[in-house]
Amino acid sequence: MLKLSEYRDLINLDCDFPDPKKDKRSNYDLLMTALGGLRNKHFTGTSSMAHLSTDDGLFRWLQAELSLREPAAIDPITSRAINTLLYRETGKRGRVEASHLRRVSEILPECDYLDANQVVLYRGDIRQLVVDAVVNPALPELTGCPIPLHGCLDSEIHAQAGPWLRNDCAKIIELQGHNEEPGDVTMTRGYRMPTKYIIHALGPDVKNREATDADRLALRNCYLNALDLAAEKGDIHSIAFPAISTGWNGFPVHEAATIALGAVEDWMKNRTSEMDLVVFSVHSDEDAEVYMDILARWVAD
Repeated sequence: MLKLSEYRDLINLDCDFPDPKKDKRSNYDLLMTALGGLRNKHFTGTSSMAHLSTDDGLFRWLQAELSLREPAAIDPITSRAINTLLYRETGKRGRVEASHLRRVSEILPECDYLDANQVVLYRGDIRQLVVDAVVNPALPELTGCPIPLHGCLDSEIHAQAGPWLRNDCAKIIELQGHNEEPGDVTMTRGYRMPTKYIIHALGPDVKNREATDADRLALRNCYLNALDLAAEKGDIHSIAFPAISTGWNGFPVHEAATIALGAVEDWMKNRTSEMDLVVFSVHSDEDAEVYMDILARWVAD
C-alpha cells in the first residue's frame, strides 16, 4: 500500500475538480458528443443496451462504454460533455447533507457506543451523501467493476464519479506495481460525486460466507486504515462507510457490522477531535436493523 505522499501530486489530489461551465446543449446533444468521442466502442446503438430514441438509453450506453474503457486521457470536448452530463445526473439524483441526519445518540439515547453523537446510521444511496469522503468497496485493480451496468457499489461509484476516477486509480496501481491487498486503502478525488474525496478500500473476499481470522483482520483494517488516511489528508472531517464486503464478497452482515462498529469506536477513542462525523451507510432495511440491534446492545469497554 502506497503512502499518500507518494501519489497525491501524481493525481492532483489537492486540486478541486471544476464544475462544468454553463452549457445550453440538450442531454441528447451532449450524449452524442460524449459517445462520438469514445474510441473502440464495444456496443452499438441498436443493441439491447441502448435505444437511440431515448436519452436514458443513450446514457446507459455511455455508462456501459465507460465501464469497459481502458484508462487513458480524454480529449477536452468529450470530457466536458461527460462532466456536464454527470453534473446533471448528480443534481437529478439529489444530495443528502450528512450533517443534517439524526445521530445515533438521538435515536438510541441509552446507547453505550462511544461518541454516538458523532455517528449516523443512514439507509439510502451513499452516492447522494454530502460528506468529505466516501469509502468505496474496491476491487484489487482499483479501476472499477468491469461488468457493464453492474449493480455493485464499486460500479455505481465509478459510474457517478466519471472516467477521470479510473484514470487516477490506474496511475496509482502503475506506480505501486501490483494490485491492492485486503485491508489496503487509497484516496482519489470524488469528481462528480457530491463527496470531495473517495477512499478505495479492498475488503476480504469471504469463501462460503464463513469468515476466517484473516478476513476479520482485513475488514477491521479497511476501517482503521481509511480513518488514518482521512486524518492524514487533513481536510476530511466527515466520512461515510458502506457495509464493506457484505455484498458480493459474502461477509456475514452481523459479524461485519460488529467489526465495523468496533473498529471505528477504537479509532475514535484517541482521535475524536480529528473526525466530526462518521456515517454507516446501508442498502436495505434489514441491514439497518442489524446495525440498530448491535448498537442497542452495545456495551462500552
